[in-house]
Amino acid sequence: MRWLLMVILVLGLALFGMACQGEEEKGEATATPAAVATPAATATGAATAAASPTTTAETPQTPDLAPGWTKIAPGGETICSRGTPFVYFVHPGTVNRLVVYFQGGGACWNDTTCSLGGIFKETADDRDNPAQAAEGILDLDNPDNPFKDWSFVFVPYCTADIHWGNNTKTYESGDQDVVIQHKGFVNFSAVLDWIQANLEKPEKIFVSGCSAGSYGSIMGAAHIQKLYPDVPLYQLGDAGVGVTTDDFLQNSYPNWNTSDSRPDWIPAPGGSWDEVSTLADLYIAVADYYPNDRWSQYNAAHDQIQTIMYSAMGGADDWNRLMLASIQKIQDGAPNFRSYIAPGAIHCITGDDIFYTREVNGVPFRDWVDAMVNDEAWDDVMCTDCETDPEAQ
Repeated sequence: MRWLLMVILVLGLALFGMACQGEEEKGEATATPAAVATPAATATGAATAAASPTTTAETPQTPDLAPGWTKIAPGGETICSRGTPFVYFVHPGTVNRLVVYFQGGGACWNDTTCSLGGIFKETADDRDNPAQAAEGILDLDNPDNPFKDWSFVFVPYCTADIHWGNNTKTYESGDQDVVIQHKGFVNFSAVLDWIQANLEKPEKIFVSGCSAGSYGSIMGAAHIQKLYPDVPLYQLGDAGVGVTTDDFLQNSYPNWNTSDSRPDWIPAPGGSWDEVSTLADLYIAVADYYPNDRWSQYNAAHDQIQTIMYSAMGGADDWNRLMLASIQKIQDGAPNFRSYIAPGAIHCITGDDIFYTREVNGVPFRDWVDAMVNDEAWDDVMCTDCETDPEAQ
């Protein structure tokens, strides 16, 4: 069984690596250096003071930033999986609206997965500058982008814990110890501090993320909405439906120590967050607690990466069935939740230009998202021929 797991993970690594390489290559011709904000300027009140010149008594405070993407190195307890520094990126908008986007990049959860190099993204640095791969909603020069005028906060991923963890865990690789800093929620907390210090009251907030970032988006959105309870919030989880196995939940998930990231001000399904074992339950609890907001997921019917990760957890050939059951459970429990399920196996959409070309049953995905954030009519979309994907031709 161990050899089979290794084959599955190596295959997943190859697919994930090709995707990442493609993103880097697309950005080589257009990459621009990010301005750098030092920890001293961001971890204290200096960041708030910097925004003051553009703030008046009549308008909410918005960040005073240089054009383009600014890299922020928060320091403090933030850290990446192998002990390197964590950084994130911010971009000013022309309207008082905010996008918070969580990057994806694999995960690890036991001795085998955490000992393999490359199965998860290990660093956060200048290569994560969104200017290096400006596609999808990150292409702020695209006139069709619904978010081209919004301010952006881009949260890189480097902790192998879907942005939820707060643990230093030692795994074993043969006779070697492998120490992984599962500190995703620590890193996001530093980002959250900057958001709170620099944006007094956005008109709207959109929270999204791809793959591992999809999970960051639902947990992160709850914490963001706690800071801005009167601001309309829209969440889109991209290619992260949360199909796992009992073995993963019992023996591996605890390695991340996600207790700090739980939205414990929200009543837990069943009365205790310790008993919550599915992503669907998290979505229902958060969406029901914030009924005026809009919550959503995008998934491909046969997502190749989600299927591989599920297999690596010991799952059988039933990912599609369990994905549909999870979506149906959320739909039944949260009337302010919608789902868009596309045909085929392509993993993620928000950071790719298929954001603008994907259409299912006559509903363009770009228009579906635009309707969501503009409080227009907004329905579930489900592929009818889920095997044939025009985008993969």
